Parts: sequence; structure tokens; C-alpha cells
Amino acid sequence: MELVQAMLAGGEPVVAICRRFGVSRQTAYKFLARFRADGGAGLRDHSRVPARAHARQAPRWRERILRLRKMHSTWGARKLRWLLRKCFGPRCLPAERTVQRWIEQAGLVRRLRPFRRRVRPTRRRRSMIARRSNDIWTIDLKGWFFTHNGTKIEPLTIRDLWSRFVLWTKPLAPKDEKSVRRVCQRLFRRYGQPRVMRCDRGAPFFGDGPHGLTRLSLWWRRLGIRVEFVRRGSINNNAHEQMHGVMKNELVIADTLRAQVQGLVRWCRYYNYDRPHEAIGLRTPASAYRPHPGPLHVLTQPRYPHHWLVRVVRENGVIYLPGWRGSIGRAFGGLPVGLAPAGRQRYRVYFASLYLGLLDLGRSRKLVLPVF
Repeated sequence: MELVQAMLAGGEPVVAICRRFGVSRQTAYKFLARFRADGGAGLRDHSRVPARAHARQAPRWRERILRLRKMHSTWGARKLRWLLRKCFGPRCLPAERTVQRWIEQAGLVRRLRPFRRRVRPTRRRRSMIARRSNDIWTIDLKGWFFTHNGTKIEPLTIRDLWSRFVLWTKPLAPKDEKSVRRVCQRLFRRYGQPRVMRCDRGAPFFGDGPHGLTRLSLWWRRLGIRVEFVRRGSINNNAHEQMHGVMKNELVIADTLRAQVQGLVRWCRYYNYDRPHEAIGLRTPASAYRPHPGPLHVLTQPRYPHHWLVRVVRENGVIYLPGWRGSIGRAFGGLPVGLAPAGRQRYRVYFASLYLGLLDLGRSRKLVLPVF
């Protein structure tokens, strides 16, 4: 009280008053503000109990966090806090860093050594960026694994890149181009066609013919879908591989093939409708994905100028010219290709508007494939 009265009198500087009473200026002004707000009662000692409710309820929040972490072992602090907000509302939630500290103290976070892969600089290809649903679909075959009874299983996975919505997670039998094509036809009718299909350089998506096309990837192109092949140091499929990692950590290995397929369907439903994703603002893929169903594009035979040579490729990928027999690629079996004259015994080979390579009958007598 004497300190406050001396400050209110204003007879001497505040610094001198604080030196005489042995307190700091911050403390002096604090008691002055309390006196002006509450009078003499404001100078009494205040309770040191935390004013925020969530600090008083920290043990309860910690117990909830650890229980949720054990249920969702691959979720981080941000997703766990999102789930708390969904279950208990936005009031009195602990901060994200607090949630992270709790799960680290409980030993539920495994620290990994940083890994840097050295990639040689390559010429980067221009790839499309997904800005809405059905812009880019990524497709791949997940690495095989065994069920408990020894059955080998290798699921085909297809996902919309922008929304992270998983469209297909089932194994194929047999694992060939026709099976993947049937799955794609089913998905195209249900969800609509994507603008781009992105895949790796493995069977049945990539072949050894012109532009790496197989019957499957050529069918995509004829439907008007751009095909992007994953290339190290350029176009990548990291988001799809990250989804495979989540599947590996969360999927339970079943006893039989039938039970494993049912487990894949349940995991796909959980991934699409229950698991939030930071890349789309902690929304679920199902809430972000918008399908655009419609009829499939009608395939027509390409037409060529009248002065070109037109040859139908045999099923084994071979075409015949007078005194010459050569391979164009099995992907074009049963389809007509056009040969545009490019000099003496030289032809530029096209399928519709797609340039396949240069054919020189006088020298190499082989199709010189373009660099892509």
C-alpha cells in the first residue's frame, strides 16, 4: 500500500521509489494497476492456479491423446489434435506442440535418421500439376506380400492425386494389360476419365516399343488421356509411394486371400472417409473428391493423307513393305500406321498424330525410335 501511495503522490521518480522498496518497475506498475482496478483488495496475493481450463485438465487430455495414438499409430500431432477437435469440440484443446511433446515423452515416436539420396542432374520434363479432382490419377502395383496361409498377393492401387482419394485397392488375376484395362473401364464409367495417368516404368504400363507404350497405355492415349511415366530426377510418384507406406503400416495381414481382399476394402474405406490429410487442409479424401462420370470416348481408326503408305500392324507388331519386314511394336497390333515419305527409301512412321520413328530402308532397315 505504501508503494502504491508513493507512486500516486508523484513526489519522486518511479525508479527511486522502486529502489527504496526493493522491487522492479514491472512489479510496481503491476500493483498500481491492481489497485486502480480493485482497490485495496487487488493488492492481496492472487491464486497461482492456471487460469486456462485445459492446463488444469492436462492429465485428462494426455490420457486421451495417448489412447488415440495407440489406436492410430501412424498419425502425428496435427492429425491427433484434429481428431480431438472432432470428438470434443474446439474449446480448451492442447496445442499441437504439446500433443507432440506428450507422445514423444511416452516413447510412441520413432526417430529416423535423415536419408539423402544423391540424384544425378537430368533434363527435367514438364509435368502437369493437379489442381482439381480427376486432373491426375496415379497407378501402380504395390509390392507383393504373403497372407498367413502362404498366398502371394500384389494389389493394384489407383488414386486421385489432388484429393488423395483411393479409387482401387484390389489384387488382379491375372496381372496383365487386359485385367488393368477392365478395372480402368469400370472406374472411368463410375468416376469419369482423368486428364493424366501417371505410372512407373514397369509392366504392364511401360514397354520397349515407341514412346514406351503398351496396349494399355496406348489405349489411354486413344481415349484422350495423357500418359506420364515416372522418371528419376524428373516426374515422380512419391505421393503414391507414401500411400503404399501408410498401407503397409496400417494393413493387417489376414489368413486367406478372401479375408485379405476384405481387409483391403476396409482399409480403403478408412483411408478415404476417416483419415485426414494435411495436403488438403486436414480434410478427408472423400470430402475433397468430386467425380465427373460420363460416357467413354469412342475409339475411331486414324486417317492419313492419300499420298502416305498405310499398313496394318500384325498382332506380333510387324508390318510388311515390298522387300522389307520390320517390327513397329506389339502395342499397335491390329491398328493402321501411316508412313510419310521423307526422302529416298525413308519414311516417317505415325500413328494418328503420334510420331513413332524414322524408317530407313536403305541403311539400317530398322525403325529409329524417337528420344522422349
